[in-house]
Amino acid sequence: MSSVQNKFPSIDRDQWRAMVTATMKNMNSKSLDRVDEDGLKINALYEIQGHESADAGKNMGAACAITRLPVNPEAHLAYGWDICQPVSADGPAEQTNRLILDELSDGVGTIRLEQMPTANLAPDLPIMMRDVLLPAVGIDLDSGNDVMAHLAGFSNFAKTQNKSLSDLRFSANIDPFAPDAARSLLDDGLEYFAETNADNTPFGLFRTNGWVWHNRGMTTVQELAFMFASLVEIMRGGMARGLDLSDLASRLSASLALPADLFDGIAKCRALRRGWGGIVSALGLEPDAHRLFLQGAVSVRMFSLADDEVNMLRTTTALLGGAIGGADQLSAHAHDCLGGSTAAGRRLARMQQHLLIEESGLARSLDAAGGAGFIEARSDQLADAAWRYFQKIEADGGAKAAHLSGQFDLLAKKAAGQRHSRLAAGDLALLGVNLQPDGRPITSSLPRWQKLRRPAAAIEDLRRSAAQNPPRILLLQQGNKPSPQLVKLRALLAIGGIQPVQMHPDDINEKAVTSAQPDLVILAEDNFETLAPPVKIGLRDLHRAGKVITGAAIIGASGPLEILGKLVGISLEKYRKGEA
Repeated sequence: MSSVQNKFPSIDRDQWRAMVTATMKNMNSKSLDRVDEDGLKINALYEIQGHESADAGKNMGAACAITRLPVNPEAHLAYGWDICQPVSADGPAEQTNRLILDELSDGVGTIRLEQMPTANLAPDLPIMMRDVLLPAVGIDLDSGNDVMAHLAGFSNFAKTQNKSLSDLRFSANIDPFAPDAARSLLDDGLEYFAETNADNTPFGLFRTNGWVWHNRGMTTVQELAFMFASLVEIMRGGMARGLDLSDLASRLSASLALPADLFDGIAKCRALRRGWGGIVSALGLEPDAHRLFLQGAVSVRMFSLADDEVNMLRTTTALLGGAIGGADQLSAHAHDCLGGSTAAGRRLARMQQHLLIEESGLARSLDAAGGAGFIEARSDQLADAAWRYFQKIEADGGAKAAHLSGQFDLLAKKAAGQRHSRLAAGDLALLGVNLQPDGRPITSSLPRWQKLRRPAAAIEDLRRSAAQNPPRILLLQQGNKPSPQLVKLRALLAIGGIQPVQMHPDDINEKAVTSAQPDLVILAEDNFETLAPPVKIGLRDLHRAGKVITGAAIIGASGPLEILGKLVGISLEKYRKGEA
């Protein structure tokens, strides 16, 4: 024992727990335990040792031993992860080129081309790629059902540069199980792989994209299970065609969503790699020789149009989770992307990553969270739960069957509806939305984002409706000082963008009520029967019409958002059903 250690008294675990209990004013630490939306228990306290669950990795075989390192650890330590930023390619080729060069001028390593045109790329690609130094710059496609045509277009473009696709840092990212993917994509991709010379096959041929399904509503466990099932389905298709599984595995990659929850972001990355280790082990491949290229993409589902500057904070914690989780590549949309990205927003999105690499020094460590009791336990927990869910998908016919039957979308829709219920009940806090809401006007999102199932969207609808048709709400307080219940009521109404007129009962009479013409009167503390006679007379007609309610009825309601919806004249049914 060192001299430093000798200076501290030895404390056993029971003593430590007693100290924790005393610090919490005799509350048991277990009272702070919670359950996540997948039904998994998250403890308040974790020990450094003995974190493994009884089931940890037992179903995954060698997955337990799979390395958590990036694909290229040496490059990661030297340069950090690859910064991949999205660029919308739906405008003129000259505009796309300017956007690409803007990103590259600030040190972006890979460009992800989104919303690619469906037309022939031959005349546009030379313009889009002008002054882009290939293969130093990576190109990722995000082209949906047109991916095979775009793959051919880039292949022809590479030939004009006296190169092949394998010479470039190029990823086609065929995703056969995306929400709107054509049924033929898996076969098309595998046929391309079988018929194309290996030297001309891009290493990023297939990509399982959990990010898309996360934004459609899937929970963490569902997203991971979907990715496991998708990877297996691609490999199964390769086996059926007699393809070299080692080569095929090297051409697979994955993209998962990074949430604002830092720890879940870390654990998701680690859990995905564990699951992939189990898959390749079952196929007779060596896990360490077939590491999965992992992209961490910042969730857009967590974004809000209300107080969109808060999205910058969400993005930072999300990127931090991916960085500590060991992602090979990180990507983030601008914080203001929902309403249309600005140049400043796009620059901030890439500068956040540079800060994490250069100033925070996060890339100088591999598996920085290794050994942390909670992270280790949470990683095991997610990997195990996702593996069990994946086995259920397999038992029901696999990813192809689930995709064709619409099962994935049903899962995502149900999860989104349950998430809205938590929001409506006040169990889900969104900063700037239902917690410390900002009162600025809210615009509409771009059409491309309207298929996302964002929890904040319901409250954004409330506030837009309140701004267009402001309800006349009279809030009646008791006493000269605001009561706690009055403060709660004002905060709740502010969530819906409702600004009530606040009055004291002494100021209420028939004339005042007639003049105000309120749509609704809310009694902050009293009920109608306990009001003074002059006040009851003043509110008599409104009470008969059912337009006088108590604050307790609103605060105590199981769905206060539904009440706000009635006040501003809209229904939130589509959110409850997970349809939006």
